[in-house]
Amino acid sequence: MKRGEIWTLRDEEYASKARPVIIVQSDPGEFFNSVILCLFTTFESSHIPTRVHIIPDKTNGLQKDSFVMTEKLITIDKKELGEKIGVLTDEQMRQISRGLAKLLEIRKEDISD
Repeated sequence: MKRGEIWTLRDEEYASKARPVIIVQSDPGEFFNSVILCLFTTFESSHIPTRVHIIPDKTNGLQKDSFVMTEKLITIDKKELGEKIGVLTDEQMRQISRGLAKLLEIRKEDISD
């Protein structure tokens, strides 16, 4: 289970059917029982600056054009994840990181030493 992987989530609190989610937390490893994710939507939302458009391909395993909703951060128990369906590219993860930084108003000067 690593940052950038796409898994299915079947949880009625977030969706009535199994839906893809992206792990945005750094490698949760053995230290945590929980994992931080962002939800996907297939609703065309390129006008929302915190959303990242993902085109389906064999690597990511998505079936439809989708948008990562960086404003929809959730934390769940790792046991709630279904199966791994794919992984995003480094560039796509950079776009997601930028979306999260916008959402949380994290500036470079706030995190550099």
